[in-house]
Amino acid sequence: NGPGSIFTNAGMAIRSIIGLNAHCKGIYREAIHLKQEGWYVMADHIPGFDSPPEIEGFVPDIYAIRATCTYIIEIETSNKDDKNQHTALKKYARQYSRIRFFVRVVDAAGRRV
Repeated sequence: NGPGSIFTNAGMAIRSIIGLNAHCKGIYREAIHLKQEGWYVMADHIPGFDSPPEIEGFVPDIYAIRATCTYIIEIETSNKDDKNQHTALKKYARQYSRIRFFVRVVDAAGRRV
């Protein structure tokens, strides 16, 4: 834990300040995109959005609902982030035919890679 690193709650990965900003930008971009597509979006860490529900002990970055479909989305700055969380959320989603789990990896600007 050097300078510029922080711990986040609920077992989330340690991210640098720059990484955290990219993470938040990625959540914001994905949330806005889904909202424009007609989804009801709950987005963690983003002002103006309700917080997503806790699932299997984890709060996903995005929980979006449209008609009978639900998306659970994790935004990451690396393919190696939060593997335990991904496993738990993926397992949860597989129990329901109308729930999909996605991991979106983003660059420093929060754009999908």
